[in-house]
Amino acid sequence: MRRVAWGLTLAGVALSGFSAEDPVRAQTAPAAGSLPSVTVTAPDAAPKRARRSESSARPSTARRAQRSPVARPSSQQSVPGLSAGAGAMPGRGDVSSAVTALPAAVTVLDAPAISRLAVSTYGDLFRSLPGFNVSNYGQGAVGYGLSLRGYTDAEHGRDIAYFIDGVPLNEVSSLHTPNYADLNVLLPETIKSIDIVRGPFSVEAGDSNMGGSVYITTKQAEPFASIGVSGGTQGTARGVATYSTTQGAWLPYLALEGYHTDGYRDNSFVDRYNSFNKITTTLPDGATVSFRAQAYGTEYGAPGYANRDAIVAGAISERAATNKTDGGNKQLENFVTNYSSGALDQELKGTLFVSHQFSNRFADFGGGQRVQHEDRSMVGGRVSKVWTGAIGDDIPVQVLLGSNWRTDVIEAFQAPTIARAVSAPAVVNVGLTQTNVAGFGQVQVKPLPWLKFTAGSRYDQFYYDINDRITPGGTPNISNGVASPKVGVAITPVRWLELFANYGQGFRSIDVPAELIGNPGIQPFKIVSREGGFQFTFDRVRFFASYWTTDSANEAFQADAGLPVTFLGKAQRSGYDVDARWFVIQDPVNNVSLFANYTGVSARLVDAAPSYFVPNVPNYVANVGVDFNVATVNAQVLSGSAYVTFVGKKNLTQDGLITTSPYSRVTGKLAYSWPEGWTAFTQATWYPGDRLGEVAINFGNPVNASSADIFVSAQPTLAVLAGVTYRFPTVMAAAAPKLVTK
Repeated sequence: MRRVAWGLTLAGVALSGFSAEDPVRAQTAPAAGSLPSVTVTAPDAAPKRARRSESSARPSTARRAQRSPVARPSSQQSVPGLSAGAGAMPGRGDVSSAVTALPAAVTVLDAPAISRLAVSTYGDLFRSLPGFNVSNYGQGAVGYGLSLRGYTDAEHGRDIAYFIDGVPLNEVSSLHTPNYADLNVLLPETIKSIDIVRGPFSVEAGDSNMGGSVYITTKQAEPFASIGVSGGTQGTARGVATYSTTQGAWLPYLALEGYHTDGYRDNSFVDRYNSFNKITTTLPDGATVSFRAQAYGTEYGAPGYANRDAIVAGAISERAATNKTDGGNKQLENFVTNYSSGALDQELKGTLFVSHQFSNRFADFGGGQRVQHEDRSMVGGRVSKVWTGAIGDDIPVQVLLGSNWRTDVIEAFQAPTIARAVSAPAVVNVGLTQTNVAGFGQVQVKPLPWLKFTAGSRYDQFYYDINDRITPGGTPNISNGVASPKVGVAITPVRWLELFANYGQGFRSIDVPAELIGNPGIQPFKIVSREGGFQFTFDRVRFFASYWTTDSANEAFQADAGLPVTFLGKAQRSGYDVDARWFVIQDPVNNVSLFANYTGVSARLVDAAPSYFVPNVPNYVANVGVDFNVATVNAQVLSGSAYVTFVGKKNLTQDGLITTSPYSRVTGKLAYSWPEGWTAFTQATWYPGDRLGEVAINFGNPVNASSADIFVSAQPTLAVLAGVTYRFPTVMAAAAPKLVTK
């Protein structure tokens, strides 16, 4: 695997510091690294798209158009961490299928914003955004710890529902951790947009939608190809090449990556390859169909976790590996078809997908090394339809109906090992088929120009067919269903002010290896969440604030993947989000903005004294930074971002007597682009203080552990990456000077 990754790199396959971005759309500032302006239109598709735009823009009545504009997402919403509201995108008071019309806390991140971020791994896409707590375990190519709304970062993002082009990413009934989320398959160059809903308020997300939901959309086409190289500290090297064009009946978007890093600690290397291949065409009726195939593979080492007291005392090095044979590998192949017909707010959408993956992880969590092997095949689809109109041609209304289906066929095996050799009988040996069938619906009604109601619900039915080879018949087949209603209201008394409130239920399905075996009567984990907030938007200032609470009927806690799941009983989370941005300079050429966000969290157990706290939840996360894109001389562009992240202490025991220390993280990127297609960049990440607080795990008693039970994975003091990218046009120039991205 290492030879494959290095071979790709040395062959010049590609490299970049994730600096590719969507081309600039009309009336927006030039993006970093943009090519000379050209206009590109696919000859066969242009008339169809023109007719489609004309029909979608035609209002039923003048009054309806005035009271409920159907706004479309705009590239002006291209700054990291900005919660959308009135203005560039549909706001909470609009009747629209855009995610920003939900009465909830929503953030939209687009390709130009992503290009300005310092991204060395996918976790860096989310670090500067409001509400996110992100932890890099430093254990090779395992999924990051991503959390929202007071959930722990120790469980690999399992409490957030993730989708790429409508395909769910959470791995249900995973040995690793319930609903394990691994986004390492994601190539930042391929991302068109990321829509984030904090809290369980999106009706289109079911399983894992507790802390929130993340919808990632990949690009269809752009009028250039790219190739680049980057490298940096810890022996990091990356190559990525892309090819696309906006001419022809079939529009390709192809990307190929080779990557290697030695990692900061001993035995923390990662090798991987990633091939993303997508083609899109327009049918005679104007509908759009895309076909996507991806192949991903990785091999990695894992240093394990080290005793915090021993590191502080100088008895061991923070870089030393606990077990030099820990590590693993993963391979994934998938095929996805997406269909879309009609205008945005009359759209019929469909997705079909099939994927296969297998993985092996050898890890020591304090009780000796064990192997976790999974072989998983997944097949499914989803369909949804939006109707937008009016009641009596006077009251704007929109109806969304949809359904999704997913079946996972899983072989799971776990056993003790010594130096990757099985040393004792298996503790898990199960084959299972888990199927989820769901239906969902949502209605938006705007009875007054300043008032909009949103109500929706979904029902998820689960079926389990289990073959427990260790205890035949000991794990019975089950079937259970979960309803998750959502309601909300948005009030817009003046153009610049949005008030909103919501109520939503979310859930997580039962994990067979980790939870159902030994607990045959267990039920899905349900939560109830409430939120109220406001946002005001002026020309140069945007400010958002909300307060939320979440009640959990039965808290399931896992100190780290591979450790037993324990049930802590009822829990209550509460907190508030504040997100602000000041556009210091904002014109068609130059953009400079300052941003800040703060999330305060309380996560407590109810009636469980002396257990008071849900472990591994920081009491605050904050970011302060700057984002910029500025023209210099001769059509050259300087762009980038810099921000400081502050993370509060985490309780490592339920009694709160052992904690981490607060820590900060400084991140920055600077890129310079020439109109000939070259972009050079450098980026750095610096931990100025504590480096043991981001990943700290209690291997002892959850209530009364001692400091000797705390194990950590240290972060490097400084990580630096630099590279260069060259982009060249793949289309013929036309008269009008602008770039078109689909």
